[in-house]
Amino acid sequence: MNKLLLAFLLLLGVSSCRSSKLTAPIFTKAPKPQMLINSVRNAQFDTELFSCKISGKYKGENQTFSFKGSLKIHKDSLIWISISPGLGLELGRFLFDEDSLYFMNRFDKTYFKSSYSDLSEKTQSPLSFSRIQALLLGNSMSKFEERKYHSEIENQAFTISSVSEKQLKKISRSRRKPDETYFTATVDPYTYRITSQGLSNLKLNRSLSIFYEDFEIHDTHNFAESIDFRILANASLSLNLAYSKINLTKKLKFPFKVPKSYEVIY
Repeated sequence: MNKLLLAFLLLLGVSSCRSSKLTAPIFTKAPKPQMLINSVRNAQFDTELFSCKISGKYKGENQTFSFKGSLKIHKDSLIWISISPGLGLELGRFLFDEDSLYFMNRFDKTYFKSSYSDLSEKTQSPLSFSRIQALLLGNSMSKFEERKYHSEIENQAFTISSVSEKQLKKISRSRRKPDETYFTATVDPYTYRITSQGLSNLKLNRSLSIFYEDFEIHDTHNFAESIDFRILANASLSLNLAYSKINLTKKLKFPFKVPKSYEVIY
C-alpha cells in the first residue's frame, strides 16, 4: 500500500476563537447531555450538495508534503476527492460510497478498493461513510445512540463525551484497560457547532483528534473552513486542510474511471 493511501487511511482513523463582548453570558454549567446533544444535532451543517477547493499539508515521521485539490460530497451517498501536488498534475483520486473506498494513484498507476470493515480492521480505527462525511463537514462523528453520554463545562465551552472525566481518570490508572473507543467533543456554547472532536483507545494507545477553525456563514450555518487532523499511534501524523470556493448548489459529477492498465493493490 503506497504512502499516500496509508497516510489518508490512518488520519481517517484548536477551538474556534470568538471575540468577547461585555454582554456575553457567563456559563457556569453545561446543559444536560440530551439537551446538548439535541442542540448539536440542530446546529449541524446539513446540505445535499457540497463542493470546494482544498489545500493542505501532511506531516509524518519521515515525510512532509503540501497539496491542493477538490472535494465533492453528495449527502449520504458519495464523497469524491482529487489531490494534486501542484503544477496541475493529479496525484490521486478517492471515491467513497456507502459501502467501500476506492483509490486511484495516477503516479504509480495503481488502484485500490476496500470495504470499511476491512479498512477498520487494518487500521484499527472505526471507519464508515457517515463518520468520514461528518468529520469533513464538522459534524459529530458519533450518532449518540450507542451509550450514555456526559456533559461538562471547561473554559467556557461545553463538552460531550461517552465517558466522564472521573471515569477516564480511573481507566487511565488501571493496569487492565478495556479495548474500547471513547468519543469526546468540544462545543461552542453560542453556536453549538463542534470546535473539536476525537476518538481514543487507551488500551491500544491510539487517538484521533480533529480541530475546527475559521468559521464562516454558509447557508445560514457556521462552517469551519480550516481543519486540523492529528493521530497518535505507533507514529504521530497530522493533516491540515483549508477549504475555499465553497458551493452548495452546483450540480456535481464524480468521475472515477480506472484505466485497464492500472495494477490492483491490496
